[in-house]
Amino acid sequence: MLSWGPLALLLATIVNQLPVISALVPTEPIYVYLGTQVAEGSGYTSLAACLIGAWIGMQASYWLGRTAGARLVSRMRVGSGAIARAKRLFDRWGPGFVVVAQLIWPIATLAQVMSGIWGMRYRTFFFASGLGAMLAIAQYAAFGWLTAIGLEKLGLQPEETLLIWLGPYAVLIGFLVLLALGIGLILRRGRQPMPLRLAYAALLAVGMLIAVNIGTLSGYTDPQARMGPVPFDTACTALSDTLVARSGPTLLNTAQPVNLALIGVEDPGALLQGLGWLRNRTYAGDDLDAWEVVTLTYRGRPPASTLLLEGVSTDMAWQETRGTIPRTQLRLWPVAVPEGAPQVFLASVVRLDSIALRLAGRIPSLVYDLTPLTDRARNREARLLSGALGGRVVFDGPLDEPADAEGFRTLEESDFRSDGLIAQVLAPGAPSLKTLCGAAQRPGAGG
Repeated sequence: MLSWGPLALLLATIVNQLPVISALVPTEPIYVYLGTQVAEGSGYTSLAACLIGAWIGMQASYWLGRTAGARLVSRMRVGSGAIARAKRLFDRWGPGFVVVAQLIWPIATLAQVMSGIWGMRYRTFFFASGLGAMLAIAQYAAFGWLTAIGLEKLGLQPEETLLIWLGPYAVLIGFLVLLALGIGLILRRGRQPMPLRLAYAALLAVGMLIAVNIGTLSGYTDPQARMGPVPFDTACTALSDTLVARSGPTLLNTAQPVNLALIGVEDPGALLQGLGWLRNRTYAGDDLDAWEVVTLTYRGRPPASTLLLEGVSTDMAWQETRGTIPRTQLRLWPVAVPEGAPQVFLASVVRLDSIALRLAGRIPSLVYDLTPLTDRARNREARLLSGALGGRVVFDGPLDEPADAEGFRTLEESDFRSDGLIAQVLAPGAPSLKTLCGAAQRPGAGG
């Protein structure tokens, strides 16, 4: 469900159609976002509100032109050459010009005003503007719809080579060409300084990209992944192979190592809270809407994307301090330990230090980039946690794996280098993971 009310959308789209002030409220990213929601089976009411608002705004522009005339055109700062070309098109095509002009901003607002100035019959403008409003909104909504269903239909993963998948991009490329033509007309016909026009066009494009990303993410806000404890055998695997948590339905993070374990800690949340860490809401465990995604990110506590460890997700995500980039993040997976064994949590602690643009499905998506050397964040947080517990840290892992001259290994499905070890934070009196796994494998051990 969209958090912006239909009334707010109605008012925004009315303002977007008014001369002079239309540039202050660019609604194109909203239409793109709503297209992603239509792909998920919702957003129709909001689209209807946008359509009605756009049509009402067009009527207001027409009557402003009819009554204010030349004074309004002078305020719009439209050159005489542009008006002359528009007059030729208007004389030749009439209602058709009004319809097609709605696809290209700012020609759209000019056409509405000039229709009133040049005396088009209101009944004719009434119907032409209605058709133009539908096409104007549909072109951006279709962009969002196509990019959203592309994730599901093509099933591509981040960072796949774009050229291999050029065929499925044909329709999207067509829309991008049309968008580029529209931006070209904006840059050619505007009277503002070129840097200002370029900045506006760039911001509009970025806004649409963000709208697609938010819309695609909001399609995955319901819990998607299997929740629950990780099997104890999986935890023991960390002693012989580096475990990797892989991206789930929300492709905000690439694969990252499982490089930390808490042993004998019954309530890691209380421990982290005592150290000043902040808990994140998660896509896997929470029902988030788009507005919550935006506001949480703005407040410096963005929702944590879904990461799967052997197909199991978690809603236990924490960050060290408030902020989006850079920040240190910790994910925790509870482990199903044998009867009588202390509680074990597997964890991935990483440093998010930038935002990258990667291929996810048919669209470029904004994702978090991790610091290539993951060990520094792991070691620092392990020391802080063990100090708070009054315990100790034990390092173990696949020492026999191939390493470079500096002792680092490139982790599977990522470009991050690590020594491959898992830092075990042991509460006072708690055994190491190796001891627990060895005891479970002895004949007669409970499981």
